[in-house]
Amino acid sequence: MDHFDYGNTAFVSRLNSLEGIQFDGRAYALYDANFKIHNTLTINFQIQTFAHDGLIVWIGDSSSESSFTVEIQNRQLIARAVVDGHPFSVRTDFVKNRLCDGIWHCVQVRLDGSLLTMKIDKRQYTKTEPRVNSINIHGPLFIAGHSEKFSPPYLSVRTKSFFHGNLRNLRINDQQVDWLAPRNSGLGAATPEFHRYSTKTTSNNFKQFPRSPATIKRTYETTTLTSSSVPNDRKFL
Repeated sequence: MDHFDYGNTAFVSRLNSLEGIQFDGRAYALYDANFKIHNTLTINFQIQTFAHDGLIVWIGDSSSESSFTVEIQNRQLIARAVVDGHPFSVRTDFVKNRLCDGIWHCVQVRLDGSLLTMKIDKRQYTKTEPRVNSINIHGPLFIAGHSEKFSPPYLSVRTKSFFHGNLRNLRINDQQVDWLAPRNSGLGAATPEFHRYSTKTTSNNFKQFPRSPATIKRTYETTTLTSSSVPNDRKFL
């Protein structure tokens, strides 16, 4: 299994509580290997990136040709549901680079039967698909990329890049994602497993975040997820 290799250069960094988790375009997290969507799904998160393309969330159900995707494509944020082969999506319409600008943006994506809604900062986008009566999707839910075992179809995922940037305050339905809590700890928070993709997938459009003196100071306080810096009860399986 392609588990995160703690011995190599870090691909995921835990930043401070305000900055969240940083992905470098090769890492991804497995949130739940058997995630289920039954008619409704709500995802909230904050995003900071310069990358023009990247996969943020994906779940695919090969048995029913159904999937759900949140991705950045050509500097636009897209949420897409495919139900029994019928796709419908919402997409931002930014005329300037207002998403991939290195500034934190608040996002909420909600799937409620045939209604798909996406809010980003103060803008809202909606789409209704009359051909959809009910939704049942079952499969692994990935964050920031996906396992090499999967090859998402073009109908589901358009970008070829993994997410390259920062995520924080990620909540899936009523579950807050706790990036560092020990798995099965009973803390009431979901803890994903971190992995890496062996094939280079880093976006060429990514650039480093500008560093003010305050940012440089915080960098020294950043905890890099290596075998020496993560306690035994908090290593990802």
